Amino acid sequence: MADLPEYAAEPPRRACAFDEYRLARGSVLDLLRPALRDALAAARTPPAAVDTVLFATESLPGGDASQTAVAALLDELGMRNAYPLALGLADCSTATAALAVAAALVTSGAARTVAVASGDLVRTAEPGSRVLLGGAAVGSDGAAAAVVSGRRYGWEVVGGARQVCYDLVGPGPAAERLQAQLMTYQELFRGLWSATGLTPGDVSAVLSSNLAADVLQAFLGEAGFAPRQLYQDNVGRIAHCLGSDPLINLTDRTKAGTTRSAYPVVALLGSSAAHLAAVLLRAVEE
Repeated sequence: MADLPEYAAEPPRRACAFDEYRLARGSVLDLLRPALRDALAAARTPPAAVDTVLFATESLPGGDASQTAVAALLDELGMRNAYPLALGLADCSTATAALAVAAALVTSGAARTVAVASGDLVRTAEPGSRVLLGGAAVGSDGAAAAVVSGRRYGWEVVGGARQVCYDLVGPGPAAERLQAQLMTYQELFRGLWSATGLTPGDVSAVLSSNLAADVLQAFLGEAGFAPRQLYQDNVGRIAHCLGSDPLINLTDRTKAGTTRSAYPVVALLGSSAAHLAAVLLRAVEE
């Protein structure tokens, strides 16, 4: 963190738990390619079986170059039957919202197998600075992906919710912004509990955007979660990989040896300044 201009004179608060961030030298496609390949392998899904891909990214090349780049990527991965769609405008909550959209497409019969691909480069998506959200996050380059289908395997999408507060778009008095953010988190989870019939106590782990540890504990504490329910190991290890954090955290927690039976219900939470999205996942018994 010491190489960031914002922290040249003084390091971030210890309570933030910031330590390292990730910098990619290549393009966003160099991040999306292995993320999609790994997701297909983990889901035991042939690439040709994917009929839709939702790209949650703001880092694709501009204009016609994005179509050419995406076509080449999908062809290289063997995903020649996949119809590509780009989602955006909701910043770091877009990928989490895309999971719920993918589940809705499958449930309705509009798609059979949907891949969700999330990835961004900070220099493209947030070119002004890596220190984001008023110092509540440090941006990293990263990507993640997931496969959603009607097959019962891995995790079941129980439900999702989204919330936006346009009062938080742009500057404003700090006290008013804080109050608006707290209310937005509370409204998001009220919607999630209404949609799923669950409560905060039913959630074994919240796998969220990697914001400053103390900030997220405050917001989620107001929404009914205890600190022990929050997975924050990656705040210091990889920092805030924009929209990809929740999926990365789900993968890393599993790779660390925490079995699905140990946390049968998890909440993925994507957070930006004005947009929030959450998805509840239930472990599928194998």
